[in-house]
Amino acid sequence: MTLPARAIVLALVMAAQIETVALADDVPLPVKKPKDANGQPLTKSSAPAPAAAVKTDAQGKSGAAEAKGVWPKTVDGAKEEAAAKADPPPVPTEWPADEIAAAKAMCKTILEKIDAVTIPEAPFRQGDCGTAAPVRLLTIGKNPEVALSPPAVMTCGMVGALHTWLTKDLQPLAKKTLSAEVIKIENMSDYSCRNAYGRTKTKLSEHGRANALDIRGFVTSKGETAIVLTGWGETMRDIAAREQALKLAAEKAAAEAAKIAGPAVAPSTAAPAAAAGEASGVAVRSTITDGLGEASEKPAFGVAPQHLGGPDRKPEPPARMKTFLKGAHAAACQIFGTTLGPEANNAHRNHFHVDMAPRKVKKICD
Repeated sequence: MTLPARAIVLALVMAAQIETVALADDVPLPVKKPKDANGQPLTKSSAPAPAAAVKTDAQGKSGAAEAKGVWPKTVDGAKEEAAAKADPPPVPTEWPADEIAAAKAMCKTILEKIDAVTIPEAPFRQGDCGTAAPVRLLTIGKNPEVALSPPAVMTCGMVGALHTWLTKDLQPLAKKTLSAEVIKIENMSDYSCRNAYGRTKTKLSEHGRANALDIRGFVTSKGETAIVLTGWGETMRDIAAREQALKLAAEKAAAEAAKIAGPAVAPSTAAPAAAAGEASGVAVRSTITDGLGEASEKPAFGVAPQHLGGPDRKPEPPARMKTFLKGAHAAACQIFGTTLGPEANNAHRNHFHVDMAPRKVKKICD
């Protein structure tokens, strides 16, 4: 065979081998079927759950797959979730238009029926605080007009309650007990976005809803002031504390007196001895020294007097002043949702707190 013929044959052989390899690559390999521990093929019912359906935490404990989102989470997804948890929802700063309209309509209805000078304020909101239709109350009542000093921001519902209290109860009571009408209410606190007294994390104060007023006192047309702090008199807490202090002081004084007295002294034998001495003619020296004065109830020089201790009582205010303030408090309890005064706690010793908090069962009166 000539050289060219050999080359042709060799080329044909190589081409056949290449085609065979290509055909072999196209043929799929057999798939190995999974078997159980006994060497038997696994069926769908006995096959283990996919790995994606179970996850393992850092301690090696397996749990259900993530109910929300995709697991495993991407870095961006984890960042977004963390940011959503870290950032609180935005604090609302505006009231819905329909709430504002309803509140203003209620204001109009209330103010048309009473004598009150008010200035409408713009709606304001600070989260849960604020009100949709606030007013600034300048005066209330007529003949005489009673000034709020300083003017107070509140809801119209609060204005209506104050008007009822003033005209129905305060003025008749002031005429009867103080022989004069009230012409000024001294405002201690009105709107304030804060929690209720004694609550750090729960229950917003009615002050935060512009639905409360703290009253320091009242001024009459004669210029007399009925101040809650000085005119209320002793509270039940004060009386109980004073009685307890007196009891402890008496017990202490009795214990000190017992120490000073010492143990009981045996009867003296001086008189019989003296009589015996006289009979025998022997001089007997008496155990009582002549020349000392008689015992006195007054303390000796340098010795502090003995007396019962206890807190000094503050001077009681005039009875008519106490009658007016306690009557005003009792009347407020019938009108407002909450009425607190000196008997409630020390925080309210110097003012009346009144608010229009809705009560399902009964009003709070302390």
